[in-house]
Amino acid sequence: MNDIKSNFISALDSQDKERAVMVCMESLESGSVEVIDLYLDILAPALRSWDCDYVSDRLCIWNEHIRSSIVRTVMECCFPYIVKKRRDNGSEKNDRTVAVLCPPEEYHEIGARMISDIFTIAGYNSIFVGANTPLDTFLEAAKKLSPMYVAISVSNYYNLINTRRMISRIKEAGGKSRVVVGGNAFEKNPDYWKEVGADIFLKDPREILALGSVM
Repeated sequence: MNDIKSNFISALDSQDKERAVMVCMESLESGSVEVIDLYLDILAPALRSWDCDYVSDRLCIWNEHIRSSIVRTVMECCFPYIVKKRRDNGSEKNDRTVAVLCPPEEYHEIGARMISDIFTIAGYNSIFVGANTPLDTFLEAAKKLSPMYVAISVSNYYNLINTRRMISRIKEAGGKSRVVVGGNAFEKNPDYWKEVGADIFLKDPREILALGSVM
């Protein structure tokens, strides 16, 4: 696992998209790493651990976007392994729907995409809505979807206020959806999920695999 992680980070640092993708795909194909572990123990830490002086280095945002783009490509390539893992777990796709999205003005959607794929592994009909989702549009779609869960991923601490407003509107609209929250914004505020009005807080995305059995 450590060798895979170091090789991937090396490719990511040099912005070598082809090598980064091949490191991950070859590791999955050989069985050296499971897809959930690739997501949570390699891809996510590689993004979180990267540091740049946004004040003095004018290329920080440029480089951050390239890194994120490479990780997205890896994740797109992983989808067949997501489906295979679901089958290996004996979790066939069912009619339990979960909508996975980010609050308005939250543009970091990779965490939400990871959450969506893990819900897929758990057997849910997972609908990835993505970043900066207009709330009125989502509420209209939710009337038709009637999701069992609405999962909201929040990376930026400053978007917790938007998240609280979003959850309030979701609950005011009625329906039986339970609201699940998670993301880096809650790391230093682990109890804030109660303040924003969520029903469930996922500290570790792996908890999704047991979500249906404990609720």
